[in-house]
Amino acid sequence: MIKIRNISILFGILILLMAPFALGANEDGKVTSTNGKLLITDVDVKVGSKSDKNLDYGDKIKNEAKPGDKVEFSIEVKNNFTDAQDLEIEDIELTVTIEGIDDDDDLDEDAKEFDVKADDDDKVKIEFEIPLEVDEDTFDVLIEVEGDDENGTTHKVEYALDLEVEKEDNEVQFTRNTITPSEIKCSRTVQLSTAVLNTGADDEDGVVFEVLNSALGVSFKETFDLSNDAFDDDSKFRKTFTFSVPTDVSPGIYSIISEVIFNDGSDTEEETADIVVTDCEALKEAEEEEDVVVVAPPVVTVPTTPTDVVAESVTTPTLPTTEEKSVFRSTGFLATLIVGEILLVIIAVVIIVMVVRRKREE
Repeated sequence: MIKIRNISILFGILILLMAPFALGANEDGKVTSTNGKLLITDVDVKVGSKSDKNLDYGDKIKNEAKPGDKVEFSIEVKNNFTDAQDLEIEDIELTVTIEGIDDDDDLDEDAKEFDVKADDDDKVKIEFEIPLEVDEDTFDVLIEVEGDDENGTTHKVEYALDLEVEKEDNEVQFTRNTITPSEIKCSRTVQLSTAVLNTGADDEDGVVFEVLNSALGVSFKETFDLSNDAFDDDSKFRKTFTFSVPTDVSPGIYSIISEVIFNDGSDTEEETADIVVTDCEALKEAEEEEDVVVVAPPVVTVPTTPTDVVAESVTTPTLPTTEEKSVFRSTGFLATLIVGEILLVIIAVVIIVMVVRRKREE
């Protein structure tokens, strides 16, 4: 009886000693420092657009995350010193770690350091983006908070949660789809760099990838398989396509459509990349020169006079060349001269006759 009673007493003492830690872990996190006055009083988690509120220590977040999802942790931290004690906890560091989620590596984010006055609390938000390359699994989330009070005493508290990552059966996502250069003038060579990743739970066979733009004459097509192993190179497709934009394409903005067809043709994913085509002035001038023929007149240089000032050269059109003749030696001039002389003789005769008559009459 005495032995049984002693065992019962020891067992009761152990329960009493463990109770505060168990209670603390369920309500305000796991206090890991002696007489810790730093507590985690509330944790809310938003996965994508869905929220899970008032999570307790050790809870599993009810909303599963998918590759590429945003996960936001909202954590309320309390300084459990009373107003009478009036001790502020300063330079509080808060870290959230998702363990082993990134190809067995951790993802962790730190909040900016902050202070909390006695009997007060503060809320901190930390956001993650789930990697596209991730396994389906449940991952441990550890929240750690640490700060020192004004007396130099360190206070620590932890909080543990579980985050489940679940994939769609069939899902392929673009990880890159860019055009270089995004604006072209005289140079017409363009490169489209693209990459897709199987983020689904199933293998994808016979995936079709197409790049199209009829106005620019762009048309490419590839067929391939994708593994469901996120960290295997066979789960990815990458390629750079090179093409030339025709010189007769009108200026404007053109959208290059990249489309991936998977799940035996049942599902598609599409991305667009815009290219700006502008006028090439050099090309435009060359075309105008081909359309217009310019005939330059011959250049005649007029001799300059020997003066101190250099005379400006005058350019005049060249007239058709003819044989130069003296005016006095021309046939027309001689005929005119003869006729003129005859007329003068006649006029002289007429004048003489009139003078003679007038004298006779007198």
